[in-house]
This record gives sequence, structure tokens and C-alpha cells, in this order.
Amino acid sequence: MQFFDYDTIDIKLPKRSKESHKGISGKLLIIGGGKGMGGAAILSSEAALMSGTGLVHLHTHNSNVEASLKRNPEIMALGIEDESSFPKDIKVLLFGPGLENKNWSKEIFKKVIMDNSFESVILDAGVLNFLNEISLKNKNLFNNLILTPHPGEGAKLLNRTVEQIQNNRTNSAIEISKKYNANVILKGYNTIVVSSDQKNILVCSEGGPELATGGTGDVLAGLVSSFVAQGMKAFDSCLLATSVHARAGEVFKKNIGEKGLNASALIPIVRELINA
Repeated sequence: MQFFDYDTIDIKLPKRSKESHKGISGKLLIIGGGKGMGGAAILSSEAALMSGTGLVHLHTHNSNVEASLKRNPEIMALGIEDESSFPKDIKVLLFGPGLENKNWSKEIFKKVIMDNSFESVILDAGVLNFLNEISLKNKNLFNNLILTPHPGEGAKLLNRTVEQIQNNRTNSAIEISKKYNANVILKGYNTIVVSSDQKNILVCSEGGPELATGGTGDVLAGLVSSFVAQGMKAFDSCLLATSVHARAGEVFKKNIGEKGLNASALIPIVRELINA
């Protein structure tokens, strides 16, 4: 078993040229935030913006648009019920933060599958609760697929119990990767990262109970998506996002303490780390 942390991985974001502009600094579409669940998608979009993505689009329930624009006017927020198609010039999609296992979410996801113009797809949170119902007939639908389950979501992906996932986390992450042909981040203490071909299996040695608070997973999903949008390979994006996310938690614990972390507090720490 190979361990890693932010210091030991030799992965860095691509440098921007002097002629860089927002259109070539990464474009990302985030679909998330059902009614009353907008905070998750807003956190993911903010994490993506502040970790370097040039253009971040958020398609969310109409009731969440105002909150997103007030918090981050730089993010292009749109009520998903107001439009009939998704942008064709965006090749990276994050789907799931703040979505529940409801027909509204499933219908949107089916529409995304039918559209399928994305080169890289990151699936998180709500979609992982019903992915098993939809994706088995489309195992190779996405060529660069990343899944970011916590143990409860991992259990639903494999039709297991949470206890079974936790009792054998490494094999569970490998099984999820094989079943869905995906890069996998199985979150939790000693987060496990598995490449889509299962040839690389690494465990993050940082990240502790300070991260056990709502929204930290949404921040992680935003980081992974941001790094892919900026041109990094899927597996490298998983490693960098996991390690910088965990290190940000360590920094918070050192400066403040183990308790009381709010997920959005991680984002400025991450921004400093990736610019250091």
C-alpha cells in the first residue's frame, strides 16, 4: 500500500502563459443543488473558481440562483428549469452536489447522459445514490469518469452495507473502479484513490476528524473538477485535490483547532497552497 500527501506527490497545476485568458484557463459546468440544497453546489463552484478555473457555470434549481450570485457574482449561475440544453463548448462536468435521490435529479441526469458531449465527468453526492440504477447499461459511457463517494454512497454503488465498505475500504474502492470504469476517491480517514485501470492505488496519509463536517466533500469535488478543467489528467487531479484538501484541513487544525471547521474556510487555504 502506497501512502501520499501534499509534500510527496510531484503534481502541479499547469502554468499559465502570459497570453492566457479566461477562455483557455479552464471551463467547467456544475449541475447541482436541488430545492433547499443549494449550499453544496455553491461550495463546489466557489472551490473551483478559487482554485483556478477560468469560467465556472452553475446550473441549479431556480431557488438557488440568487444565493449563488450574491456570494460569487463571478460564477455564471442559471436556473436549470429555464433552459433546454447544456453549453456545447464545455468539456468538463461536475454533477451531483446537493442533489437528492428524486425524480427531478434523475431526469436531469438522464438528459446529461443523452447529451454526452463532455470529455470528462465527475460524479459526486446525490447522483451516486442512484447511479447504480442507471449506469450499468452504459458502463463505458464516460471515458474520463471520476467518482467521489463517501462510505454510504460507496455502499449504494456496490449494493453493500456501510460496514462492509468500511471493513475493507481498499477492495471496495477497487470494486467501484472496476464496476464503473472510473477513477475513484473513496473518502474518509485514509482516503483511497484508485485509477480507472486499477493499476494505481494510493492512500492519503493526511486528513482527520477536523474534516468531519458538512460541505467538505463538496469542496473536494469542486477541486477535482477544477484541476481537470485546467488540463490535468483525471487521476493526477484526484491525487492533487485529495492531498491539498487534506493539507488544508491540517492547516486549519494547526491554526484553529480540530473542532469548528466550516467547509468554506478550506477554500482560501487551498488557494494559498496551490499558489505557494
